[in-house]
Amino acid sequence: MANEWYEWRKSAKIDDIKIAESDNTYPTPYPIRGYNFVADANIVAGPQIKEIQLKMAKYFGGGCWHKRDKEGHPIYIERVGLVNLKHLFRTCTSTEIFEFHFEMQEFLNRSVFKECTQLAGRDIHRQVVIFDMDGLSIGMVSHIQAINMLREMLSKDQLRYPEYMHRTFVVNAPAIFLTLWKLVKSWLDPRAISKIHILGKNNYKELLEHIPAENLPTFLGGTCRCSHMPGGCVPCIAKSNIIDLPRKAFLFLRHQTQVSYSEPRHTYSFDFSPYAASEDGSNSAIGLPTTTGGGGGYASWFGMMSSRSASPRRSSSSTEKTPFDTKFCVVYLRFTADRGRGVVVEVLWRAFGAAVDSGFSDNNNDVLVYPETLLDPQRAPVLLELKVPNRAGHLVFNWRIANFDEGQAPFPDVKEARVPIQLEYSIDAEEDLLKEFNLPPVLRD
Repeated sequence: MANEWYEWRKSAKIDDIKIAESDNTYPTPYPIRGYNFVADANIVAGPQIKEIQLKMAKYFGGGCWHKRDKEGHPIYIERVGLVNLKHLFRTCTSTEIFEFHFEMQEFLNRSVFKECTQLAGRDIHRQVVIFDMDGLSIGMVSHIQAINMLREMLSKDQLRYPEYMHRTFVVNAPAIFLTLWKLVKSWLDPRAISKIHILGKNNYKELLEHIPAENLPTFLGGTCRCSHMPGGCVPCIAKSNIIDLPRKAFLFLRHQTQVSYSEPRHTYSFDFSPYAASEDGSNSAIGLPTTTGGGGGYASWFGMMSSRSASPRRSSSSTEKTPFDTKFCVVYLRFTADRGRGVVVEVLWRAFGAAVDSGFSDNNNDVLVYPETLLDPQRAPVLLELKVPNRAGHLVFNWRIANFDEGQAPFPDVKEARVPIQLEYSIDAEEDLLKEFNLPPVLRD
């Protein structure tokens, strides 16, 4: 058995798979929340991201490694009921899907388990899995190609990655799932079956017995929202809770700057206003960036129109609403870094005049839009949603290199630390991006 396992790893080149760890800059294979060896991340269509990752993120319902249970085991959540089997098997080969699955298992083994072991002070080599079946249809449970692949995948996992399961919860399981479950049980050994818990619709009591409420998303009965990340706890393109920007959206970012270890803090300010009234809709909501603090960097600004009018753009119909006919609007920050150990970002908003009727301060004090958060733009592009008041003001972006106690990436040597980290970024109103790439609206709670 052991010899067969080693031969498989050698022939399949499993040890050659590039896995994101604290001491490298490889991207994570899937969304992740609540760990230190990598920053919280989504799958964003940068050049580092493989096509199979984008397809799985788009068609496989929506999933995420999301924090830990009460015993320190990592939690993996997958919204299986929203899998688009038709598009998945039309665009992905079985070989691609299995290779992606093995990469996920290796990431779990080499990186996720390692941190969980350090935090727990004991060996952690099993995970908690939550399969959300909400949305499961009879067409899915009778899909022959999917059933055959599931059987093969379970067989391979029991041989190649045995004992990786601590508990599995199948939640929001409709009656039709029981038909599938009778079949799946015949493929599993009794020990694995004993670890699987089938829970009915909105029955989350057992989840909360094993997982702290603050580590469980609200849609599973917990209190966590991960509001600092687009898509929240579990980004799900099928539910349109995250913008699905194409790869070309990250090929050209309008602005450039740099941060260095000698002068690690830089601040840039943008004039922001809701869309100005315009017949052709050509005005931009975001003005040109201005250096307002920091030092030691350079700036090359181009490609944006300045608009200082605080009047929101209205549609031709007086009864039709636009996304900016509300107290808030959404701005996106896209950015990358050529190297480094992570960048900490903070975003503030400062009113030009009196505050809007929105609970914000009635003076010109800065309002926190996005709290200081360590992100990993050196691994893959970062995309942030920023919720700002629907009125004219300044958007202030504070950038800095991560401190020695933030994250787990090693510090550079003296020679490497002398080379500034190059950042490229763009800031756009949501409406601009939706129009530019012909995308559907984002549906948020």
